[in-house]
Amino acid sequence: MTRRERVRKTLNCEETDRPPLYDNLRNDAVIEYLTGEKLTVERGRELCIKAMAKVFDAVKQFMRFPQEEKVIVKKTMPFAYSALMPDSVADREGYRIYQKRWTWWYVDKREYSRNRLVDFVKRVIKSYKGWNEEGEKNLKAILDDFNQKQKELKDTVLFACISEVGLGQAYEMLGGIDKFSYFMLDEPHLLSEYIEVLFQQNLDKVSHLPEDFHPEAVFLPEDIAFKTGPIFPPRFLKKEFFPRLKKIVEAYHERRIKVVFHSDGNLWEIMDDLMDCEIDALNPIESAAGMDVGELRKKYPGLVLIGGIDCGDLLPKGSPEEIRKVVRENIKKAKYGYFVGSSSEIHNDIPLKNALAMFEEVGAL
Repeated sequence: MTRRERVRKTLNCEETDRPPLYDNLRNDAVIEYLTGEKLTVERGRELCIKAMAKVFDAVKQFMRFPQEEKVIVKKTMPFAYSALMPDSVADREGYRIYQKRWTWWYVDKREYSRNRLVDFVKRVIKSYKGWNEEGEKNLKAILDDFNQKQKELKDTVLFACISEVGLGQAYEMLGGIDKFSYFMLDEPHLLSEYIEVLFQQNLDKVSHLPEDFHPEAVFLPEDIAFKTGPIFPPRFLKKEFFPRLKKIVEAYHERRIKVVFHSDGNLWEIMDDLMDCEIDALNPIESAAGMDVGELRKKYPGLVLIGGIDCGDLLPKGSPEEIRKVVRENIKKAKYGYFVGSSSEIHNDIPLKNALAMFEEVGAL
């Protein structure tokens, strides 16, 4: 069975020769083992993709590569596949971004200012003029990136990253969840308009996809939960998030494209709402947050499951045999429609022998 056949059948909850392996690879030792070459910033993209192509059945379009460690300032948040934010509404003070080898984060130390954020949000809303040349250019860049990566990955299937819903973009652009939460209480109606604009920008991209664009699935990332439950009140999500998520999913389904919804954290309180939006698959199934492959399979028999192997404690600290056991148990509990993978990523704290144990147990090596 080819990798694409295996991935396609798993997405359809059909029988396969073995479960496919999916993950995010951000581990120097694993990449150097799989490629037999020294990983450097200069050859980061090349060797990361070469390693992924050797072991994974599927990966997603948004990838991280090793980078120089430094602090940089940008006028806009550095989203990889975000809604557009023209320079005319960019924050003049910029964002201070702390860039490490495999990740980055930003710090906005300014105090919450209702007036400043009202002004910013109104400019974002005013700037939206519908689909235009800038949007077309952005979509073309995303599609060109997809096609190039899929070519380099060869038989490994690439899940596209085209759009979000807009909620994550909204709280990032406002300076983080804390400032977003204050603004949600101070300006609920304006916030709703703001999220709607970001949503429309995302929906525009889906609506303007070429007719011949048919990835096996798309990733729809929106982190909406902590380890203990939803970040936002369920009533807020029911009003501002789920209806928009459903429209995005419907737009993809009209093009016969399956949707993988991604959110870390404990989603149990809102799982029924997610299923009502007709998502096809769930990732990353954060087991340390109470998400369990077996329980998800029992309650949602038609949902494709991706992940579930704890990368916070088990993969970094467990023994290879403990990891193999959990992989076997998850495969048994899921029964079908299951991609073996970590609960987030194969990061640098995971020993090589432990990563290989997971790869080997699933039959990918």
